Amino acid sequence: MKQLLQCFLAAAATALAFPAAAATQSTDFTDLWYNAPAESQSGWGVNVIQQHNTLFVTLFVFGSDNTPRWYVASNVVSTGTNTFSGQLFSVGTGTWFGAPWTGISGVQQVGGITFTFGTATTGTMVYSVDNVQVTKSIVRQTWAGENLTGNYIGGLVGTGNNCGVNGVIVHGELTVQHGASLTMRTDFTNANGHPGTCNYAGSYSQVGSMGQINGGSYNCTINNQANVVVGTFSISEIKVTRNGFNGRISGSDNVCTYTGFFGGIRDVL
Repeated sequence: MKQLLQCFLAAAATALAFPAAAATQSTDFTDLWYNAPAESQSGWGVNVIQQHNTLFVTLFVFGSDNTPRWYVASNVVSTGTNTFSGQLFSVGTGTWFGAPWTGISGVQQVGGITFTFGTATTGTMVYSVDNVQVTKSIVRQTWAGENLTGNYIGGLVGTGNNCGVNGVIVHGELTVQHGASLTMRTDFTNANGHPGTCNYAGSYSQVGSMGQINGGSYNCTINNQANVVVGTFSISEIKVTRNGFNGRISGSDNVCTYTGFFGGIRDVL
């Protein structure tokens, strides 16, 4: 049994190296955000698009005369862990949408804008316009849920305590069923050529474009021996695209406590 567990922890280590540190160190905060709690102030919002560690922001609000205003911040840069700051601008006039484009004019700085994200889905936005400062608690806006159902090539990679020299590496065929509950199955062959299967189950929820799995549990069968590994897990910051999905996992089992990444690319077969 001990030997089988060690094989699980080193599964496919010869075929899968740990990835280098990602260029973007923060969570991806790309989304439409509005006042927290959700639906408490419908009518205004802030679009955030992130590339590397820089945000492009458009803010749509109302002026002192209660008419619509929009502002833009094109260079909101990282100033610390999950904190971004930049200048906020207004545009005086522009080409009417029904006419040939001739440009804009009257661009001027009206103040600044700062985001401090406390979690992957919530934060605080402080901005100023013409010396009027506004502080808002914000949350990602949700209007449609993702569905992860499908076949993938992927699995789990992580490091932690008592996880062996190579940490936790499990990769192979990944099958996801996403209905009222979410289940995932990874079929793999470990470094010693033994077949293995890990079954995961948990509760999926979503805020904006960011998903998470809480209250998860899993068990693994290796070389026809059931429950060689049994544990609990959660996955946060789940991003879904047409190419696949990925998220940040934390878990523990009968031997190992770890953090890492879980996901896969879609299998075309």
